[in-house]
Amino acid sequence: MSAPRIVYFGQTPGQGTGSPITLLRHLRRLSNEGWEVVVIGENGPREPLEWPSFQLSLRKAWWPPFRPESPLLRNLRMRLWARECAKFLGTPPQAIITYLSLHSEMHSEVAAHYARLCGAPLTVIVHDYPPDFPGSERRNIPSLLRHQNWILRQAHQTWFVSPELADQYEIPEKKKRVLMPIPEGCATPVCWNPDFARQPVIVYAGFIYPAQMPLFSQLARTIDAAGGKLLLLSKKTPEMEKLCRREPVESQDLFPTNREALEFVSSRAAALLVSYSENTEEMPWITTSFPSKLVEFSHTGLPTLIVAPEQSAITRWARKRQYPDSYTPDQLDAVRAFVEALKDRTQWNEKSGRITRLAQTEFNPDVIHQTLESNLVA
Repeated sequence: MSAPRIVYFGQTPGQGTGSPITLLRHLRRLSNEGWEVVVIGENGPREPLEWPSFQLSLRKAWWPPFRPESPLLRNLRMRLWARECAKFLGTPPQAIITYLSLHSEMHSEVAAHYARLCGAPLTVIVHDYPPDFPGSERRNIPSLLRHQNWILRQAHQTWFVSPELADQYEIPEKKKRVLMPIPEGCATPVCWNPDFARQPVIVYAGFIYPAQMPLFSQLARTIDAAGGKLLLLSKKTPEMEKLCRREPVESQDLFPTNREALEFVSSRAAALLVSYSENTEEMPWITTSFPSKLVEFSHTGLPTLIVAPEQSAITRWARKRQYPDSYTPDQLDAVRAFVEALKDRTQWNEKSGRITRLAQTEFNPDVIHQTLESNLVA
């Protein structure tokens, strides 16, 4: 019996952050389990792919022009691309998977058309809500959402990173299911270190937006006053360098791979920080997006401090689970108490055990992947 085959449509999977690394991890697991993986990539791979790949033709001499805002020409081009995929792939696959990108819905739309053409079940993953992100004012948002909703309605299964994100789309409630972004899951668990009692280092890892700087300033002072140190693991920018000169903050540039970042955090941190801006107006996407860094770094076992507005998806998540180390930006006294608690071995172990239990259950990569894989085939 031949191996089952799955075709992925979208931005080429690769190392880094966001959806590309999430899809890379799922595809690697599927490949290791005996699936034949084929990639219909949005652009050339940043590193060699383990699987056969194919890029859609930009145009052919006998094809009519592609005008995205023309329903007739757009639909015609999608059908031509779907047929091109069918010719390349031959026998239809057992499953198709894609995700709704912030930058372009084109490959996901081709995936939906190809699924209709060949009859294979389509899985769609959604991590972000494009209208809330910077640059949305330069896009035709009504058109984008109309196409995204159409893609989701063609899907056999749809997975959203939060209930709040699922509620933004016009699809049946039974299709609105939540799936966490799959973590690496390979971190070495951190044990209590006497250095934590002297000066606990709290690490924030991930991209930093300018809107986060005012809250980082307050957190840096609060953490410093409690005898700790804030360290930012992020791409160095003029804004961050200015922050480090002005406030008691250290910085570390990004590492090439997630594994190296996990190793660095495990070696330096006494705790992790998940934080955004002071309000959702400055970063509106935090009302629907879930921080993959929380899932990723939970496997270090490091106590994790969440500081985010009440209406953010992460704060809503924490309230539902009665996660105690989650505070709003105006609760700096509670932040100070959290830092001071890190100096005590018993309290540190209690907080570490809390995040470790999440890593073993809700944030378990085996559980997350199995949830996705068990529903790939109709």
